[in-house]
Amino acid sequence: MENRDQISNGRPESAAERRIPLARALGEILAVYVPSFGLGVLTALMLLHNPDLGSDQITGPVSALEEILQYVMQASVTVFGVAFFCLQRGVTLRMLFGKPVEPQPYPAAAYGMPYPQQPMAPMPGAPNAPNGYYWPGYAHYMPPRPPTQRGRGWQFSRAYFASMCGVVGFLLSVVIYTAVTHSQTGAPSQGTSVYLIPVGFFVALAAGFGEEMLVTGLTVNALESAGAVGKRAWIIYLVAVCLRIPFHLYYGWASLGVIIFTVVNIWVYRRWRLLWPIVLAHATYDFVEYLASVAPNAIGGLLILALGFGTLVMVIIVLCIELSDRAARRRDARYTEAARTAHAAQVAYAQQQPPQFAQPPQFQQPPQPPAAAPEESERA
Repeated sequence: MENRDQISNGRPESAAERRIPLARALGEILAVYVPSFGLGVLTALMLLHNPDLGSDQITGPVSALEEILQYVMQASVTVFGVAFFCLQRGVTLRMLFGKPVEPQPYPAAAYGMPYPQQPMAPMPGAPNAPNGYYWPGYAHYMPPRPPTQRGRGWQFSRAYFASMCGVVGFLLSVVIYTAVTHSQTGAPSQGTSVYLIPVGFFVALAAGFGEEMLVTGLTVNALESAGAVGKRAWIIYLVAVCLRIPFHLYYGWASLGVIIFTVVNIWVYRRWRLLWPIVLAHATYDFVEYLASVAPNAIGGLLILALGFGTLVMVIIVLCIELSDRAARRRDARYTEAARTAHAAQVAYAQQQPPQFAQPPQFQQPPQPPAAAPEESERA
């Protein structure tokens, strides 16, 4: 893909070149996964067998605080575990999360037309040229609009709404499952107390941090260090799916919908190396789900519907802007190549003329576009 935005790749080059055995990479992942989500897997299995076990009601500030502390402690274990193993390979948490960068702007066109001056003598073999003069491609190309360079906000928003596509895909799978089977999922019910609002906020952030740092961040970095790149990248997707499904088993067969969410998140992270948008997309869904459980059924349904519809609209906008930018980059590349070719032909032609016409036209070289960002290991 031409001229991708320059996004930090999440780890230094020396660490990227360092290889570890696949068994070690899987061991690191499991060493964090078992203490962080082992209890959640057991709980999900019990809820799958008996959904009534999930009636842990939030009725007051004490039960709300207990729920918040439970998820914060679980997320803390995940953060420390991920940080420890990443640092073994020279990857800090800042590298793991990535950082958008301001791309260098395209230079302005060197002149209004690529061929602003007519030749000093007729060129043989160009009878249709105006006034008998001819420069290759004379006045055929006007300089196109320089490609717009999107900044950090755009880079973040693009990754966020791409991740939200996975969220909506999972949501649709749950809706289809309940509509076809006429049964509810075994997701635990915590009541409708207003205390669920602060609980939902903290739990959503904790779940977003915990799950995505491990299932997305550590999994991708560890397995890439073990050589799961290029044609072997399917290993990353397979491991990530196997990690995420077990603690969502209370959804029944609808838990397979997390495959969509997981695959999209892995793709987004490997493409742009930004983990923050994925974390916040996950937290957004979880928080809206908590709000929907507090609100009346009609309003809760509207909240979920608004989440899906808003995501769809924003994804269409992002796609339109991306396609427009790519078209602008292609036009700019064609113009620059045509200008270089014409400039070389002008100079070569002028050098073949008699001495009185030997002075080549004084044109500026066409501007050089900025160097393209290094290709990520992901292939769309």
